[in-house]
Amino acid sequence: MTRPEADDDRGNHLDARARGHARVYGAGQNMSIDRSRHSADSGYRFGTGNSFGPHNNFGRQHIGEQHIGDRYEVDLNPVSALFTGRGPGRVLMVLGLCVSAFCFAGWMSIVFGGMSGDVDSPRDALGTRLGSGIPVGAVYFLGFGFGGMLLGIGNSMAKAAVKGGSRTGHLIATVIVCAGGLLCVVYALGGSPPSTLVPFSGTPGVDVPAVVSDTRTSAKRGGLTLTVTRIENVDGHGVVHLHVRNNTGHTVSLPLQSFVVTDGDGHAYRPRLFGGGWNAESGASARQSGTIDLQEPVAGGTGDLQAGFTMAFGESAPNGIAVTGIPSRE
Repeated sequence: MTRPEADDDRGNHLDARARGHARVYGAGQNMSIDRSRHSADSGYRFGTGNSFGPHNNFGRQHIGEQHIGDRYEVDLNPVSALFTGRGPGRVLMVLGLCVSAFCFAGWMSIVFGGMSGDVDSPRDALGTRLGSGIPVGAVYFLGFGFGGMLLGIGNSMAKAAVKGGSRTGHLIATVIVCAGGLLCVVYALGGSPPSTLVPFSGTPGVDVPAVVSDTRTSAKRGGLTLTVTRIENVDGHGVVHLHVRNNTGHTVSLPLQSFVVTDGDGHAYRPRLFGGGWNAESGASARQSGTIDLQEPVAGGTGDLQAGFTMAFGESAPNGIAVTGIPSRE
């Protein structure tokens, strides 16, 4: 390879400009080419100069902060653990994908509804308001993020299970996360039927007349008189006009949460907890009128309606009161 400067068998300095000669070095011997130092038994080290050309070295090499020989695998695929992982983490991954897809479809139903003119006012731009007062569009938006979080947690758990993670711990974590998500959904619904969350369930084509009923219909029970004066659909939701007369001699409370309207097909319409103009408290020998907003429009042509309160509170209050036989328009 190069010509040695000296003929000594242990000489180790070579003239880098020499050509046409080679020398074999044994274990423990060093050789230097210019300012590059090479050790026969421990690889090579670089000094202040530069070394050019190929270097064959077996084992691990350390060059500055770079390690050669150690292999690291980085998996950036967010769903690979669904097929290569183990344990209940994969259940969370599947659930997360389903939740995200469902909420994305729901959000698209709101977007397409607005494009088609199905939104009657800015108030309903995010879709029907649930019993908690939260618009369904906000539930879709938060649910999409929650689905992504489930996917990430499940991905980590499935990978950890392959390396011997605790399956019992993973199972407990899965139950806790799923139960927390279910409680959030129940709170958001606030008494609304789960079908309210179904995407495209509020698409045009359902008969929702502006005035469902304008016939005054009353019911009496335990000194309390409840009258439904009008039921109509305004801004994409139902509105019930009520009049109450309290002859019990004590204050009676008719809570908004217990109000329900049922149509001839048996479909129940629940109230919005925010909005409307209803005062639950009615004093002794008092009369008052108010309105209750429903979560969705009331369909017409289903037959007679029923509206009332399933609960009433007060010293002389009845258990509840309902007005039946309310005629509806076709």
